[in-house]
Amino acid sequence: MSPTRLSNLQREEIVGLAAGGETLTKLAETYGVTRQAVRGILRRRGVPARSSGKLTELQRAEVVQQYLRGAAMAELAAAYGLTEPSVRGLLVRRGVVLRRTIHTLRDDAFDHLTPIACYWIGFLFADGSVSYRQGYMPQVSVGLAQRDRDHLVALRTFLGSTSSISEPSITRAACQFSVRSVRLAGRLIELGRYEGAVDHRLVTSRDFWRGVVDGDGSIGRYKRSQNSARSFSQFRLVGKSRMLEPFADFLVTQGLGRLSVRPHKTIYNIGTTCRPAERIIALLYENAVMALSRKAEVAAQILDAANLDR
Repeated sequence: MSPTRLSNLQREEIVGLAAGGETLTKLAETYGVTRQAVRGILRRRGVPARSSGKLTELQRAEVVQQYLRGAAMAELAAAYGLTEPSVRGLLVRRGVVLRRTIHTLRDDAFDHLTPIACYWIGFLFADGSVSYRQGYMPQVSVGLAQRDRDHLVALRTFLGSTSSISEPSITRAACQFSVRSVRLAGRLIELGRYEGAVDHRLVTSRDFWRGVVDGDGSIGRYKRSQNSARSFSQFRLVGKSRMLEPFADFLVTQGLGRLSVRPHKTIYNIGTTCRPAERIIALLYENAVMALSRKAEVAAQILDAANLDR
C-alpha cells in the first residue's frame, strides 16, 4: 500500500502516534506501509520521526498510575494536552495491559429515513467520509472546529455511540469523531455518498438539504456598503455538481424557482441574495428537528430581520 492510499484520518493517527513516541517500524507495520512512507508523512507535517513528547518522566508515570486507577484515555489526553493515540502509545510502551473498551453503536441508525436521520445523512454527505482499509471494519468519520464540538456530541448521541471525540491538537486542528460499522458505511454508500444518483427520498427532504448546508453552505446578512445602514441576506452552497443539481431541482418543487449551478475552480456553487435567499433559509431552518447551532442562530436572525423589514 502506498502512502497516497492512506486516508487523511489515518495520516493524522500516524502523526499522533509518532508524537507520542511510537517507532517508524511499528507504525509501518500497523498501517501496512514502508518506513520511508511513514517518515515522509511525518516530515511533511513537521513532526520528528521519534519524539519524547511534551511530558516529563514524572508526568508519564502519573499518566500510567492514573490509568491503572481507572482514568479513561480521553480523560488523560485532555488533562495532559495529548491525543488519545499518544496516551495509548505511552501505556503500551510501559507494558500496561489496556482495558478492553466495548463501545455501543446503533448500526441501524440510517435504515429508516426519518427527518433526523435524513439530516445527519446530509451532514455526513457534506462533511463526513467513509473509508475502507483491508483487515479493518469500514470507518465513518467527521471532523469539526472546536466551536462546533457540541454538534459532534449530538451526532454521537443520535448514533447511540460511546466512542470518544478527540480534541484539537498541534497536529490536528479539528475535533474528530469516528465509528466503525459495516452497516452504517454501507448504507451511506448505498444512498449515494460518492457515486450514482442520491436516493430520491433524500433529495426531496428539507432535513437532508439542511444537513448538507450545515456542512458545506453559508448563510448570512451583510451590509450593502461600509457606511450603509441597509443590509441584505445571502445563501450559498458549494460542492459537486451531482449534489447541487438535485438541490436546484428541490427548490423548484418547493415553488422557489431554479437557481443556476455555476462552476468555481474545481467545485460548483449555487446561491442567491435578498428575498429569494430568505425564502430558502426559511424552508430549511424554520421549525427544524436538528441544525448546527450557530447556523440556526444566524437563520433566526435573518428571518427576524426580514419580518421587520416588511
